Amino acid sequence: MNKLFATLLLAATSYLGAPWWRIGLGPEPTPSDYQTLVAAERAFAEFTSAHGIKAGFTRFLGDEALVVVKGRYELGKPLFEKMPVQPGVLSWQPHYARIAASGDFGYTTGPFEVRPGTATDAPVGFGQFTSVWRKTSAGEWKVVADVGITHGATNQPSEASLLAPPAARKVAPADTAARRQELLTAEANLGRLATQSLQAAYKAVLPASPTVRLYRTGSLPYVGAAATAFAATQTQPATYSDARAVVAASGDLGFTYGYAQLQDKKGPFLRIWQREANKSWQLVHEVLDVQQLAR
Repeated sequence: MNKLFATLLLAATSYLGAPWWRIGLGPEPTPSDYQTLVAAERAFAEFTSAHGIKAGFTRFLGDEALVVVKGRYELGKPLFEKMPVQPGVLSWQPHYARIAASGDFGYTTGPFEVRPGTATDAPVGFGQFTSVWRKTSAGEWKVVADVGITHGATNQPSEASLLAPPAARKVAPADTAARRQELLTAEANLGRLATQSLQAAYKAVLPASPTVRLYRTGSLPYVGAAATAFAATQTQPATYSDARAVVAASGDLGFTYGYAQLQDKKGPFLRIWQREANKSWQLVHEVLDVQQLAR
């Protein structure tokens, strides 16, 4: 249900300032780290399709995950535990994934569909999900953020070919507090430029990459060159508030979240950032779910 109607954001411990990530780093990520991340998303989808939304989200959400209800954050897992069993099938699949050098933090994204009764029914809802995952000390992947947008029906081509393990990277233990502050500074700079125009904000942080993504409710995803072209047209200003940041133990991947207001629309945002070799943070993925303000 979250992938259609709500926005899961940050782990509660991160929201309160207490880190959940590993302080020490193990070996650099291997293809199996990446493969287990993708496998966890697929297992989440398969279990939910077979057993229902309540059972699926209760099982795969981390205890600390938050969900946005009517524009406010609440702990998500207790809500799903109390939710009555309802008809309907929610199905999805990952089309792209990225993992931190620590091998215990990453995200997945792809399309989802909602069917009113059974898996054989025609879909009545469509959208794109973004799940942020962490690996627990027991080695189990858990969702810490699950945001989404909805859009109309589409025959969008598959991006499954982009599901490929990353090249091995040399990593060293990172000062996560310092990296988190760097990311908050990057977020603040984006917010400052956005008060002039989103175009200016994106120009400063958006890389030219075939995997960069901008998601907007009501629209199909803008990916790669389409994202760059879309960003160049966004001349309207925006304001952001209550921004928080989380980074991987390796300090090379992180996300920020909070609230956005664009003219007469308001809602949550989640941005995923990659730290480059030159120590700058670049925006690689953004989900902006703003809705018309009530008059």
